Amino acid sequence: MPKIILLIPLLLLSCNQEKELLNKKYFDLKEFSESLILSLENQKPEVLKTWQIGKQKETKTTKDIEWTKELSLFVEADLNKSAFVNSYEIFENKGIISYKLKKSESLPVKKMTIEKLKEKDSKEISVEISTSNYLFKNASEIKMKIKNGKLQAYSVFSIQKLFLSKPDTSFVEGQLVGL
Repeated sequence: MPKIILLIPLLLLSCNQEKELLNKKYFDLKEFSESLILSLENQKPEVLKTWQIGKQKETKTTKDIEWTKELSLFVEADLNKSAFVNSYEIFENKGIISYKLKKSESLPVKKMTIEKLKEKDSKEISVEISTSNYLFKNASEIKMKIKNGKLQAYSVFSIQKLFLSKPDTSFVEGQLVGL
């Protein structure tokens, strides 16, 4: 009988965690990005892609993109992990929703903003991410523009600074052609 009594709280805790995941507190960028990835992998759209590492820049048009890898930072920027549930403050103002990391918290995603654009059914999602320790500092800003639920453009700008070295910058931008 005591074993059953011990199992009941565990079952209730498990049900509550499952319920929390269903009722997401923040915009579900992970699920949204994963659905975009599935769609893009099926469509294989043409993309005008620009890379820049330091001062070297290259631009080309391609359909050969690994979307899971290309949009991985958007999937990883998930604010709805159960450990993060009370880590962000929510601000809403004139078509803009922002999730800002509370000062008492230390998580990689510092801010996420979803802005409804003037163009009908369009929005821009931007995320600021940074991590650091005594050996390095890495900061990124990732953005995607969506129209009618479809990806129009995306970008990733990163700065990485290793201890006692100059910062390295990189930039990747993709514009979907013909959409």
